[in-house]
Amino acid sequence: MILLSTLSLLGPIALAAAPALPQVKPLTKQQAPTVASLGGDLVTPFLAPMTGSAVSGRMLQITLNLPGQTWQETFIVGIPSNMQTPAPVLTLFHGYGEEPVNVLQNTTLAADAMARGWLVFIPLGAHKYNYGIDYAQENIELAFEFFASRLPVDMDRVYGVGFSMGGGAAASYAARHLDPNGIQFAAIVNHTGTTSLRATYQTSNDYNLFQSPLMFGGTPDSDPFRYLRSSTVDMDMVAGTVDLRGALSSNLSHVPVRHWYATMDVNATIVEQTLALDQAMSQEGSDTGVVPRPYAIHSWSTLDNTVVLDWLEGQRLTRPAAGEVTKTVADRDGRWHDLDIRQVAGDELTPILWSVQAQANALYLIDSKNLAEVAIDAPAAGLDMSRNLLVVFQIKDSSVTDIVLRGVDQMPTNVIRRGTATPPWTYDATEKTLTLHELNGIAGWSSWIIVP
Repeated sequence: MILLSTLSLLGPIALAAAPALPQVKPLTKQQAPTVASLGGDLVTPFLAPMTGSAVSGRMLQITLNLPGQTWQETFIVGIPSNMQTPAPVLTLFHGYGEEPVNVLQNTTLAADAMARGWLVFIPLGAHKYNYGIDYAQENIELAFEFFASRLPVDMDRVYGVGFSMGGGAAASYAARHLDPNGIQFAAIVNHTGTTSLRATYQTSNDYNLFQSPLMFGGTPDSDPFRYLRSSTVDMDMVAGTVDLRGALSSNLSHVPVRHWYATMDVNATIVEQTLALDQAMSQEGSDTGVVPRPYAIHSWSTLDNTVVLDWLEGQRLTRPAAGEVTKTVADRDGRWHDLDIRQVAGDELTPILWSVQAQANALYLIDSKNLAEVAIDAPAAGLDMSRNLLVVFQIKDSSVTDIVLRGVDQMPTNVIRRGTATPPWTYDATEKTLTLHELNGIAGWSSWIIVP
């Protein structure tokens, strides 16, 4: 009866027998990765869109045959009998070579969170060796939306905990999902995570996995963008450097992170990556901290579950407020906090430093690169379109950028750029948008004054 009532919350699912827990069989250096060896399944139109099976207790394993994706997504959902309404969500990111069921074998975090009335979500991320690659995160996002639309999720209390490969994936997912209309992490715990995929590649015993067309399709030198977009820091273990320029660690400015690691972990290079992310966040003034543990093993078990869950329980989702200065690094077109960003080139990062100064009625958009368009809902961000509005813009490359102000009810009487009236701008009365056109494609500063 418990399973039937739980399933009814998620909708009709084709039930199968509870599966035996698989044993992890890591790839070896000699193996060429295949779909089967990666531990995932491709989407096929001949399968049901959704299947499910009981795992244990009030936990279900669900597989989505996702249209538009290459890989199916398998995930576990835990629904407690004492569920809070709305309920916090603990998302667990598995380690290298693991599946969601292995997480249940290796840690009691799921059961401990459910005892508090939390929902639990354990995604596969396309396959067992995903390293937080972009398509794995797309799968996780779609699976998250699937169950969040069917259960009473507290969107201000969605948390992530990841171990090893999963620690890096959790940090990357948090840094790449900043849309206020989507699912964002309020806080994460990075347990000895692979936060730099360049460094992970350099110290890997299996270059074939990373270079496979099923994964990154090249090296960090031949295709740095694909590695950078799934990393939060860029470490070069050969050169002994950490490059923070454009690093996605900036996107964790409003996501508190605690970094756990064993002080004598045999995977010392992953500990270095963990500490590098903490250092990067610390330099940017983010809420970060390390929790060293006196162990010599690389294992989920070195977490203190009570301490982890107590800390997460005190966190709530926060977003940039008026008056703050926020650095955002976009790796694709989309919504990033208050900004809608469209890139010039889709295979490069787009950094921008921005701030809404409500008292001065000013918008600052500076230190930007690879930026074709940036849009903001001016009134929603705290700007007053009935007063003179100052927009300060800086581009650091040759991008030709449009600045779009939404929520402008009336066409301004004048627009001044660098002291000159009637520069290139357009007003759309239907869409209520004012677009400022930066046409010269020359690096430099511009100041605009919009006169109502």
